[in-house]
Amino acid sequence: MRALASAQPATRHSTWVDAAPFRAHVRHAVEAAAVPWPAVAVAAGVSLPAVHGLLVGRAGRPQTRIEPRVAGRLLRVGAGDLIAMRSLRVPAARTGARLRNLLAAGVDPLWVARWCQIGLNELTLLVEGEATSCTQLTETLGLAAQRLRQTDACWPPLAA
Repeated sequence: MRALASAQPATRHSTWVDAAPFRAHVRHAVEAAAVPWPAVAVAAGVSLPAVHGLLVGRAGRPQTRIEPRVAGRLLRVGAGDLIAMRSLRVPAARTGARLRNLLAAGVDPLWVARWCQIGLNELTLLVEGEATSCTQLTETLGLAAQRLRQTDACWPPLAA
């Protein structure tokens, strides 16, 4: 009987890894860098639902395992990487277009500015196409907001 059990093909779940250390890693990065969790997902190239499930679980139950590919990508992004994104400059055109689309969908400009951790003046320059660059963090947070909006039409909050 024992030989039979060991001869069975491995299931998809048998190759997964314990989620706890990766959950701790993401929580530490979020807290130390003072960014929302979707920034980690975008920076790591991991889906937002994968990181959300890791952090809050599913159906009230904590997630106990994650795919090794997801785990590896999450480990490549630490608090230092997220903090460095605050000073790295990138072209602003795509970020401006993303933020413009959020505003056109009725998202409150003050909320967008706070989410992207920028001032209203910088938001205005970005959406009007007058900014030539922005921080990599602003780019990442703008992309995270866009992806969140695509997965949940009620998010982010609309302007009153």
